[in-house]
Amino acid sequence: MSTISNTTDARVRVLADGSQIPLLGLGVWQVPNGPTTVNAVRWALELGYRHIDTAQVYGNEESVGRALHDSGVPREQVFITTKFFPARADPTAEVERSLKRLGVDYVDLYLVHWPQGGATRAWPGMERARELGYARSIGVSNFGVRELDQVLAAATIPPVVDQVQFSPFEYRRALLEHALQRRVAVEAYSPLGTGRHISTRRCAASQHPSGAPRPRCCCAGPCSTSLW
Repeated sequence: MSTISNTTDARVRVLADGSQIPLLGLGVWQVPNGPTTVNAVRWALELGYRHIDTAQVYGNEESVGRALHDSGVPREQVFITTKFFPARADPTAEVERSLKRLGVDYVDLYLVHWPQGGATRAWPGMERARELGYARSIGVSNFGVRELDQVLAAATIPPVVDQVQFSPFEYRRALLEHALQRRVAVEAYSPLGTGRHISTRRCAASQHPSGAPRPRCCCAGPCSTSLW
């Protein structure tokens, strides 16, 4: 059952492994390392966000960590996601490097960023990362139905999240239903679409006349994430 916190990002979802993930998160894809990322994350935390999503390939984990440290928000109150860059060999070694850049002892969620080299190639290393306590939960990103089933068939520790592009413009019903049947949460990135969608009539209709998103909208920008 979902629980309620006293932050702006109030609602959480309980994953199949028992971890709780906030339904709304700030993603930092294409945000440059340095003050831009530091300020974006720090301001988000000040506004009540408690879920920050980065990745090794983004190159800004260090700035996410600096913002978390400078914010004064206790580590245990912030859900941190990072992702394994599958061009690298070893997910366990790479998450150790991520932890140093982030300045934390663990990440809450560690994802295979995409199925390069085959759906199951990285999974033993992901399981090892969880067993060593480097990640509280593990999952995948940009995996379709076939790739997700391949991981589930091979896994000792199953993935609990599949993060994919999912929005009114990319509504992947078959993947959503398939994942939910297997107790895998679908996490949407760009849940209102990408930049080319933000100015469309449908998206504009979801905004307040002032230009601000109405409260029913699940993201503040194209880098946000949300859970289904």
